[in-house]
Amino acid sequence: LGEKYEMLHDVRGKGLMIGLEFGPPKSIGLRAAWTALEAMQTGMFAQLVVMGLMHDHRILSQVSGHRVNIVKFLPPLILTDDDVCFALAAIDATLAKAHKVRGGLWEMGREIVKGALRR
Repeated sequence: LGEKYEMLHDVRGKGLMIGLEFGPPKSIGLRAAWTALEAMQTGMFAQLVVMGLMHDHRILSQVSGHRVNIVKFLPPLILTDDDVCFALAAIDATLAKAHKVRGGLWEMGREIVKGALRR
């Protein structure tokens, strides 16, 4: 997935604990969307990934800390090969949505920003 998505900068982990680190993309359109979102709060992109995984695929993940663009996965010890395939497909689909500036995760981000500005 690291070669497929320009915002995915690193995949690391130990045992079953896995972290996906995100960073600014190279393409101009994605970079503009990334910069706008991160201007609101650093780490917001990782929050959108977590929200997308839960909303679309019912996969529970977590941002690794405040103002950090790392999503962590802590799967159960009874993880099967089918579970791994399902999770990889879900991550792939979520990141594919993130690489399209219109719709998907960016719409969620836009709604969050609009809600914050109304307060």
